[in-house]
Amino acid sequence: MKTTLTPLDPADFIGPAPVSESDPSLEDEAPVAPVVDVAGVDESGSDEVGADEGDGDESPAGRFVGPRVKLTVEVDAETFDADIDAAFRKLAREVRIPGFRPGRAPRRVLESHFGVDIGRAQALEEALPRYYAEAVRDNQVDVVNQPELELTLDGSDGPVAFEATVEIRPVVAISGYHDMKVEIPSPEPSDEEVDARIDETRRQFADIAEVDRPASEGDRVTIDIDGSVEGEPLPGLSAQDYLYEVGSGGIVPEVDEQLIGCEAGTELTFSATHPVQTDMEIEFEITVNAVSELVLPELTDDWVDENTEHDDVAELREATARQLGFGLVMQANMALREEVQKQLASLVDGPVPDAMVSGAIADRMNELGSGLQQRNMTIESWLEATGQEPVSFIGELRDDAERGVRLDLALRALAAAEELQAEDSDIDDELERLASTDGRSAAQLREVMADNDGLAHLTAAICKGKALQWAVDAATLIGPDGDEIDRSALELPSPAGSDDDADSDDTGSDESDTDETGEAT
Repeated sequence: MKTTLTPLDPADFIGPAPVSESDPSLEDEAPVAPVVDVAGVDESGSDEVGADEGDGDESPAGRFVGPRVKLTVEVDAETFDADIDAAFRKLAREVRIPGFRPGRAPRRVLESHFGVDIGRAQALEEALPRYYAEAVRDNQVDVVNQPELELTLDGSDGPVAFEATVEIRPVVAISGYHDMKVEIPSPEPSDEEVDARIDETRRQFADIAEVDRPASEGDRVTIDIDGSVEGEPLPGLSAQDYLYEVGSGGIVPEVDEQLIGCEAGTELTFSATHPVQTDMEIEFEITVNAVSELVLPELTDDWVDENTEHDDVAELREATARQLGFGLVMQANMALREEVQKQLASLVDGPVPDAMVSGAIADRMNELGSGLQQRNMTIESWLEATGQEPVSFIGELRDDAERGVRLDLALRALAAAEELQAEDSDIDDELERLASTDGRSAAQLREVMADNDGLAHLTAAICKGKALQWAVDAATLIGPDGDEIDRSALELPSPAGSDDDADSDDTGSDESDTDETGEAT
């Protein structure tokens, strides 16, 4: 099979390429020659990736269509004849010819009964997609949409030839990624946060003491409460001397609002909307019998030794700070990665191909649909249950998909600029990781992926993971107060307090992590 690849000028097209969900089985992750520069240019011109600048072509409906190429494919007569043989063998299994067992009728007999054209037509129908897929793989064409196919030789004289016009993933240029500043939450707990966490433990051992003052949030009040609807008592809303924490939201918000500022002896009458049946009003009658406050035990070494696993206050504070710090470092690392991805995506200026956005939307809808199906829900019922309007939901989904596409393009550009590649060991490691949950061996997965372009997708995902990690490592970290944070502060402390910190990967990253690297096909 012979293939010629020709980049096409958008001006050659009267209308846009078809916009439809892409076929992952016909894609390859390696970029091709055409380059579309959709990046902003900083004053220094540094970090520039890519060469030519082009606007692409805008469809009449306003949808942006990316660069396209034409594959001219020629299949020799011998190869096509083998596919005709296969088509006739399949036909022989489906029809009965007198004197022959099913599947045993030779091609010449079938041709005499049904004609030569039926085998050729069947062969074209089944083999043409395979020829196209092979041409895409051999030429490393990174397609993002379904092709327009035009048959130029139908095999009646021997060979087959066709032209496939297809939209490809643009190769973009980005700049400014060396100078990203990322604000993250503080990875170190404040003294106030440590005190608050210790107070949570102290509250478990607190006493309740009645006070002669108005109730405030966090106090306990002893109340008589009656709730009714249209004069009828509401089950579960009548109690005497009920101990209630002000501000807990344990009944309805209006109860807390009314209780704040009340003293013992206060009588309250008010109405509130039913928390479930919003068209129903509940009439409340509440009498405050007493106001009490929590009296926390004194924080002493003896109390710590008797009531916690620690020996003294200093050890308790150290352990509490370490525990809080572990969570805060995790949060800071997650915030760092999210913000880096957001900033990288913003470096891709201008429109992005609608086919890529549509494909990303389809992926998200399929993922949501699969998850809802396990819960016996449809997307429609889920939208109704969550109170979302379909129009706004689709708008948010499209915005999210477009951000994912921009991130995908940015990460590929960064990987190319910094020469970040997927080594054989990277691919082997990822195959081993996938095999650990797949049930097949790494070798079997490799073989399957080699047949359906999965290895190309895997390679691209690894490269994008490395690009994201590169950007995370290069970013300047800024704290909430505007001061620069030393990167060592993002190393994970040991939650157990041992001398050996848990793997102190300062970003908590995994280079093969692809769900947040903008994979969009």
